[in-house]
Amino acid sequence: MNTRVYQILSVGLLVGALCGCSTTANLYPVKGPLSQVKPLPVIRARVNGIMGNSGSITLTMPDGETCTGQWSSAAGMSVSHSSGTLFSQYGSAYWSGYSVGNKPGENRGQAIIIGDRGTVIEIEFYTGSGTASGFGLAKDNKENIYRVLF
Repeated sequence: MNTRVYQILSVGLLVGALCGCSTTANLYPVKGPLSQVKPLPVIRARVNGIMGNSGSITLTMPDGETCTGQWSSAAGMSVSHSSGTLFSQYGSAYWSGYSVGNKPGENRGQAIIIGDRGTVIEIEFYTGSGTASGFGLAKDNKENIYRVLF
């Protein structure tokens, strides 16, 4: 093979390796039954594919329930929140001092996670373009609301 083919294969392998990277997201209960537990349980989620625009997410609830799902984010754009989003409903209460909206350079994402015992968690989050760091809000079907940091 010639040098050009090796370069293309090398770039392809590098991109594949980066898309397989993972990070940890922490969910902190701020309202609901889990927010009353002492010490406060911090739920750690493994987020895979962080260098891409989507991937898998897994976590274990404090009671041992295993939850898995998918996340996806969109490239930065100018949009506004419609009513009914987690940020429009809970953002001012649990992210005081922040005005949240998509702008160029920010990526908005969502995740749906389903547990093996019936828990369903919806997450809305923001990341900076080109980073794996961000924040968000989550709500489950058991009356819990979480701040999310990663």
